[in-house]
Amino acid sequence: MERNGESCVQKAAAGDSAAFGLLVEEHTPWLLVRLTRRLGSHEVAEDVLQEAFIAAYQQLAELRAPERFGAWLCSIADNKARMWQRRRITQLNLLDQLDLTAPPEQEKEEIRALVWKAIGRLSDPHRDVIVHHYLKGYSYQQTATLLHLQTGVVKSRLQKARKRLQKEIIAMAESSTAQTFKLGPDDLAGLRHVARFTSDDPKRPIMHCVCLDAGGRVVATDGSRLLNWSSKGLASLPAPMILDSLRPEMIPDTDSATLILEEESATLQTADGRRMTFPATPGPYLKYQEAVGTPGPILAVVRSESLMVCVEEIEPFLRERHELRKSGWEYVPRVQMRVSSVEGKLALRTTRDQGFSRTGENADDLHDDNLPDWEHSVSCPADVTNIEDGGSFRVDLNHDFLKTIVEALKDAAEEIRIYLDHSAAPLHFEVGEEHHAAVLMPLRIGS
Repeated sequence: MERNGESCVQKAAAGDSAAFGLLVEEHTPWLLVRLTRRLGSHEVAEDVLQEAFIAAYQQLAELRAPERFGAWLCSIADNKARMWQRRRITQLNLLDQLDLTAPPEQEKEEIRALVWKAIGRLSDPHRDVIVHHYLKGYSYQQTATLLHLQTGVVKSRLQKARKRLQKEIIAMAESSTAQTFKLGPDDLAGLRHVARFTSDDPKRPIMHCVCLDAGGRVVATDGSRLLNWSSKGLASLPAPMILDSLRPEMIPDTDSATLILEEESATLQTADGRRMTFPATPGPYLKYQEAVGTPGPILAVVRSESLMVCVEEIEPFLRERHELRKSGWEYVPRVQMRVSSVEGKLALRTTRDQGFSRTGENADDLHDDNLPDWEHSVSCPADVTNIEDGGSFRVDLNHDFLKTIVEALKDAAEEIRIYLDHSAAPLHFEVGEEHHAAVLMPLRIGS
């Protein structure tokens, strides 16, 4: 079989075991060196690496970027090594754990943090005897005097406390899979933008969430629009995690932060010590790739800033000029987007009656002869290709949703590529080479 990294990954994801065998052969040498240095044993490193390859094979379908397979696999191997180190703690004598004399040097900080966390989970009486006798070095008699107890009570509590501490460490060693990621300004901006795309519909709780997908995709959708942000800081994420009820204001306004992912929570920590914690659970998320489909054939390329100007210039002609004067109607800020290859432009248009929909059978007549008809449009240059029907195409969109998409993408690249289709398919927005993209469902397709 021909050896090609991305091709092997794709074939392995499709179930080709021979292709996965080539990947194992290619990545084993350097990963084995890495794990041996960390774990201090070649034999243990081989066992841990075997666990990592099994996990990678099981999760391979979740990898969205085949070219990042090496970094993805490395993250899985590091997580397996971390879990092995934590399991090893349970095999150590309790006194060795507290004195930190037994583990190799590279394990000490991790063990110290885990042991202290386990001690913190003990009841006050059990924690007091552990701290006084083992950590402060007092004898049984001295501990009894300081805590106003009988010596026999101290010995009994120590015995129970050791058993309880051991159980806490075992539980934490089995469940703790914390992962840490360094996020830069683009990563944080992406999280902030994506959080604006979540839904608050009580009937669709899965859409209240932001998905951190394997390979560094950050995704959210409310069913009408979707933002897919490529995050370099999360490129090594091995499997999806869902952040529940994340809001833009929860993302710190800073140039860098550390994201700590655990089994049931996620924490953003800034350099100055601020911490924002919110619920998190392992995936899977919605099958958003299937839902959005493929981009349409019509392509309009516009400058990001020019499109933003159009979106902002037409905004005063929406709600302010569409005040509801009749009952039985509702208004949605609706604009018509028109692209023309002949004119070489993209235009946004609204009219007096555009955006209204009837909410009841007995609604008053919307049209008022005393109010003159009017329309307003704005436009910007656009390079439009692959279009028929006289060289133009029209589609009605929710202006507010369009605005959030342009705001999210305009700072990522100077140009936005917009793909449209004559069917009632969603519009696709893409920028640059970093794979930041958005999808918007149309309100109506025109000609």
